[in-house]
Amino acid sequence: MRFLSLYRVELRRLILTKQIWLISAICLCVPMLGYTVYIPVRSVTMTALYIGNPVLAGTAAGSVLWAIAVIADASRQFRSGTDILAASAAPPLTHSAAKAAALITISASVTILCALVYLPFTSVKLDYLFNTGYYFLNFLVFMLPTWWISILFADGFYRITRRVELSAVLYAALAYMSYSRLARRNYFLKWINPIAYAYSDGFPDVWFQRMGAYTRLVWLCIAAGVWMFSLICLRKYQKGLPGSFVRGLKKVYLPIGMAALITVGAVLWNNQPFIGNGADEYILYDGYNYPLNPPTGAMTGVKYSVKVDTVLGTLSGTAEYRITTSIKGESVLRLNAGYKIKSITYGGERVNFRTVEEDINGQYDTYFELPEKYREKLIIEYGGFPSVAQCHMPGVHNSIGENYIYLEHTDIVPFLADYGLDYGTVDFEVTLPNTLTPFLYFEPITKYVQNSDGTRTYSTILGDTYIFNFIVGNYVTDTFSSNDINFRFVYGDVYRSAVEEYNVRQSICDVYDYCTEHYGKSPYTGRGLFTLFQLSSMKMGGYATQGSSTWFEDVISPNTLSDPNRGANATEVFIHEMIHQWWGGVGVWCEDDDVWSAEGLTVYATYRLVKEKYGELYAKQYYVDEWTKAVAEQDRNFYNRYPEYLEKLPEHYREQLSAANQQTNHYKRMPLMILKAEKLVGGEEKMDEILSRIYSDYYNRDGQYNVTYKDFLDYCGLTEEDLKLD
Repeated sequence: MRFLSLYRVELRRLILTKQIWLISAICLCVPMLGYTVYIPVRSVTMTALYIGNPVLAGTAAGSVLWAIAVIADASRQFRSGTDILAASAAPPLTHSAAKAAALITISASVTILCALVYLPFTSVKLDYLFNTGYYFLNFLVFMLPTWWISILFADGFYRITRRVELSAVLYAALAYMSYSRLARRNYFLKWINPIAYAYSDGFPDVWFQRMGAYTRLVWLCIAAGVWMFSLICLRKYQKGLPGSFVRGLKKVYLPIGMAALITVGAVLWNNQPFIGNGADEYILYDGYNYPLNPPTGAMTGVKYSVKVDTVLGTLSGTAEYRITTSIKGESVLRLNAGYKIKSITYGGERVNFRTVEEDINGQYDTYFELPEKYREKLIIEYGGFPSVAQCHMPGVHNSIGENYIYLEHTDIVPFLADYGLDYGTVDFEVTLPNTLTPFLYFEPITKYVQNSDGTRTYSTILGDTYIFNFIVGNYVTDTFSSNDINFRFVYGDVYRSAVEEYNVRQSICDVYDYCTEHYGKSPYTGRGLFTLFQLSSMKMGGYATQGSSTWFEDVISPNTLSDPNRGANATEVFIHEMIHQWWGGVGVWCEDDDVWSAEGLTVYATYRLVKEKYGELYAKQYYVDEWTKAVAEQDRNFYNRYPEYLEKLPEHYREQLSAANQQTNHYKRMPLMILKAEKLVGGEEKMDEILSRIYSDYYNRDGQYNVTYKDFLDYCGLTEEDLKLD
């Protein structure tokens, strides 16, 4: 019988099997585990909550379910003897291929159905953030190929062993490897739980999807190789495994195909472009990042020309320098480990170079020696896919996507360590799709030339060669003022309606005016301009520089704007997040313990601002009363009153209670304690003086210090006993 005929027979047989219907039904349900139980994505964006976690939960659980289905079906055929009848009616190799193809077809259909089932709920939850193509991409990149890999492994293991328990042990060992400590260092081992630690709402970057597609291809090759090996082991002529294996080798295309597939998988694994092979920890030692005694004015006329391919995620660039000082011996050039040096020329002549592929902080060192002549032009051409340093994982600190680009220093231009950083002014130009807006040091690049291919070439002049950050995205820039400060508010275009609906601009002005009046002026506003810049959650972190503060992406997401723990309405949630510029975030840090935290100070400050804006009754109803109610419920909890019984609970429940207690302590109990301290020290004005003193004292210290609960009590002249709640 031909393959297609056998395929139709197997597909019909499997579709009529109750077991397959049961597995398919469960596979449609397991993504729901991603809403509460299985939370693999670290970012808390809407896309992570309603796409990333459900898809990855369905991927992992569904893989095990399909393995069970494959092994159970093969075992049933073996125990009933129908495999002997099938072998007499059709070639075993063709029949095996037809069965595997039928299982793959059914799993693909279930994947598509799964995506359609969750589509309405997800689109409603994400609202204006929903992206149909990005939604289906996650199912096609993560769930579909991982289920295929699981089917091939399970089918192969059973054909080799002909034992259910041995097949299950082999599969369990392979699945455990995906969750073991080894997988924390080598993310490519995560075949059943593909890595995707961050999702973005406003700037849907496909870095993790690119890596997911690549790793799925690697494991598909390996799984297909194991499956072809199992075909060599097909039992023949009532021979056991050794005898059948010897006869199977006579079909030369089987061992050749098996070796080819596994070889392709191994080559792809060893040459993956995504993650560097450096140390897990950031390495810092004298002379690595900067020369010990750099020359002054060693170069002039520096120009960087960069072109970005957002579809492939690659970069190509040219760096030009005019040498004014001779450097004897070899010079070192540092560049992202994913880039290759294409050529180095000096005065029109090619220069020999050698790259030492020792990954240090995501960089490779390239050594070259220039001939002794001056005032000549050094030209370096380079390009490739920027890799992420092992020490930076699981965050993506540099990436190129269709919607977002974040690059810095050696991720975008070379660093010539022996020539220092004093190059004078630097010409910088970059070619990008015309739908994106570029920023350097949070400053927009406005000068550009329109190209005929739908791109723009932007140009600007840099004050030095160290590019701290180069950020590109579909951004909107709002400028407005409040008293003596001008604001530049930069956020993703997708959030435009939320910014308008919740009057975020007015909230920014209100918060700045209130906090400046009560606690003091932020040290980041010396130029009279305060830039609030929204970063993609792919960056997994924020920071502040002189006059600029970055914002986490989820601050103005629908999920955050409806969080009852942060305010009575969406505007107050944004107030809460803005106040973090003074307390926590980029403001004064607090030493977090069971009760004391920056969240408590921020909630208290939000309450005071809301009280001033909306009145005492409003603030009492939506803040003080809510705090009091939550603390009373916490105190009534049986396990909080009798902690000796808590130890008898399973760890999962203990962790849940601990998380709930921490939430209540930070957002409810601590603000009540500060409110009590306010009354004891003499009222709101006195408390404002104390907080202003704390803010001023801790920002005037050298280095980073955390305000402790004891510090707060000392400033107030109180004891812990004074602030105990009745």
